[in-house]
Formats: sequence, C-alpha cells, structure tokens
Amino acid sequence: MTQAFHSPTAFTRHCLAAAALALALPAWAQGAGAAKTSTDNRYQQERAACAAMSDPESRTSCLRDLGAARQQARSQPRAPVSPEQLQRNALQRCEVHTAADERAICERMVRGEGEVSGSVSGGGLIRSIETTVPAPMPPAEPPLRQ
Repeated sequence: MTQAFHSPTAFTRHCLAAAALALALPAWAQGAGAAKTSTDNRYQQERAACAAMSDPESRTSCLRDLGAARQQARSQPRAPVSPEQLQRNALQRCEVHTAADERAICERMVRGEGEVSGSVSGGGLIRSIETTVPAPMPPAEPPLRQ
C-alpha cells in the first residue's frame, strides 16, 4: 500500500496511529502467544516501512513513534471493550453540545442515523445527517396609521 503524505507531521501522526492500532488490536482478538507473534511480525513490517523512508527526519520520527507504541502495547495491554460500552462512550461525547437540538442530532448519528463517508485509513469518517429547520417567521408589520 502506498500513500502520499503532504508533510512529515501528517506521516508521523499516521505512523503513530497505525502502529498503536497494529500493536494493540491483535492482542484483543488472539491468545497471548499468538498475539505476541502477530504483534512482533507487524512491528517488523512497520519498522521496515519506517526504515525505507528517504527523509531522515521522517524516518527518525516514525521509528521513535513505532517504538513508543510497541512499548505501550507491551506494558499496558488493552482489555476488550463491549459494543455497549463503545456506544455509551460515543453518547458521552455528545454532551459537549450545550444546545438540546444539537445534542439530539449528535445522539441520532451515534445510533446510526444519517450517512457515513470517508475511511479511517483516509483520515477519518465523516458523519452527516439532514434535518429540516423551519424558516423563521417574518417580523410582524406595525399597524398602518390613518
């Protein structure tokens, strides 16, 4: 898979996110021995991708981020999270909206209403929902003087 990155910072963020995900996810789905082998294999693949980078600064950042993600995955293995907990977490993120109608729209999108576009590998998912907003009432005209 080849991707073009517009800045070293964008690649570093991508590399760190991919490394953290690659190192953490196998431990959830597999037993300890198989997860370690899978994690080590993935680490070697990611490390080779970092080492192949031509920009020394990007290569150094990528290797540093990959090593940090590997160390964190080893020291703090993540427990599986239930779909119910994931939904509760998503609904809690809607609490940032102080207006009741905005919060309600956020909660509807969390529950699956609306459209989803984009991809995680492309930078994120975009969720949208179409709502009808009534037109404002025209101002009342003052009575005519006679």
